Amino acid sequence: MTFDTKAVARTWLSSQRSDIIAGRWKNPKALAAETFGQYAATWVSQRATSKGEPLRPKTRVKYERQLAKGLSVFADDALTAITPARVRTWHADRMTVGKTAAAAEARLLRAIFTTAEEDGIVQVNPVSAKLTKTSAGKTFRPPTVEELAITHQHVDARFKLGVLIAAYGGLRLSEWRALRRSGLTLIDGRYAVAVTRQAQYVTGEAWIDGPPKSSKGIRAVTLPAWMITVIDDHFTAYVGEFDGSLIFPPNGRSEFIHDSAFDDSWVPAQDAAGVRGRVREHDLRDFSASHLMAAGALPLEVRDAMGHANVRTTVEHYLHRVNDRSAELADRMPTLPAPKPSNVTAIEATTGTDRN
Repeated sequence: MTFDTKAVARTWLSSQRSDIIAGRWKNPKALAAETFGQYAATWVSQRATSKGEPLRPKTRVKYERQLAKGLSVFADDALTAITPARVRTWHADRMTVGKTAAAAEARLLRAIFTTAEEDGIVQVNPVSAKLTKTSAGKTFRPPTVEELAITHQHVDARFKLGVLIAAYGGLRLSEWRALRRSGLTLIDGRYAVAVTRQAQYVTGEAWIDGPPKSSKGIRAVTLPAWMITVIDDHFTAYVGEFDGSLIFPPNGRSEFIHDSAFDDSWVPAQDAAGVRGRVREHDLRDFSASHLMAAGALPLEVRDAMGHANVRTTVEHYLHRVNDRSAELADRMPTLPAPKPSNVTAIEATTGTDRN
């Protein structure tokens, strides 16, 4: 490097010495040689969850896929060469392909650069938080009771119980397809579901049969009493006699029911109810949480039923008002007491005198 004056050179040298003393100094040649692709691959392999656990296989594969596709344009670039302007240009291009994908890739890119900033490789994260909030513009909601009835009517018979368990028990598709006969127990006239496993298909690694999404995901859920007959009939028609028999056995040689196999039945059911593009299978959990709250459940009780790690997730993402009680609630608010008579009025009332 060259400088205009000795004073400027000495100032720069002083700053470098300060970084060396503080342990912040990085070899410029090493920084320039650190490519995004190399750093990102190491980041994914070393990444841990908020609880210090390794990434789940499905999450790891998703990150690797994003790096190989949308973020591949940065692979051979030095981390220090990726500027905010470059990121904005990339994001604008990705938005034309898919808004949801662009937001997801931006979130990963920002997370990687947050670590690079902590490592002292870059001074400022070039990925603005605004780029991570882009959505596809679609608004999803839980089905109405009438819409749920229609979709349940039109879905294949072997999936009808799964739809009800999702809507009235709050189980994810990955959780109810992993249920076995031993997971449903008849207690006091109702079936209780023990949610201890989930089954997810990960491309390149086949089925991953493991615990639910979070530590709170392991839970017990009580189903309505009217579902006893529905469950017993499903057991008779589809479930083997052993405790380990899957409640939703797949066709063919697959270990569990694939998403695509369910979608082949679910999409026509959505069309019959007129909710395709507005109500997803995952929104059946929303139905469960919303109606539990409307029935009088406390947020903490809904949190436990949904298997959320914290109640904030429950309140912000899953609780929708399913009946408008604004007028009823307004009428329940206290009314003002009748005004007390003034002193003069009170005297006149007792003495019968006239002010005139």
